[in-house]
Amino acid sequence: MSLATITLSGRAFFGKSLKEQILHIAWGEGDPNWDILDAGDLPSVVENTSLVAELGRRIPNGVDYVLPDLDGDISIPVGMDGQGNVQYQRYTASATPTPYLYIHCTFDNDDAAENTIREVALFGGSVIAPGLPPGQRYFAPDEIIDPGFLIAMEIVRPAWPRSLSVRETYGFVLPV
Repeated sequence: MSLATITLSGRAFFGKSLKEQILHIAWGEGDPNWDILDAGDLPSVVENTSLVAELGRRIPNGVDYVLPDLDGDISIPVGMDGQGNVQYQRYTASATPTPYLYIHCTFDNDDAAENTIREVALFGGSVIAPGLPPGQRYFAPDEIIDPGFLIAMEIVRPAWPRSLSVRETYGFVLPV
């Protein structure tokens, strides 16, 4: 018996299936001790099922198919080089399903205002409390009945302080 290989077509199918779900981008304060740790000393998040200290979550503005492209107009930071310079991967939007999803949203000025963001995650299958205003797109933890499945999580380095004067935009590419 052997393990099967998921093909690129199969990954595109998973991307299409995920894109069709109701998703939320959540953010939280995380652990303040992360601020003083070296990147290599940060905890693994692979077994997490929730954020450490969720502040709220928002329905993404867009979930789009993308493909890696050195000249693409979507630029995502992916790490740092030995000199401390941010390294980027570029992508181009695709009209057809691909194994890569670009998930992005813009938080409102008062979403988690005056807090520090140290963690961001993608959730699927969340259940929101009934009776909330129609069209509401941001949900505080007490408005979520079931958090759903934590699909992807990132410890944000450096942490960033929220301000009422700034509308944060956050986006990432999820390889499926």
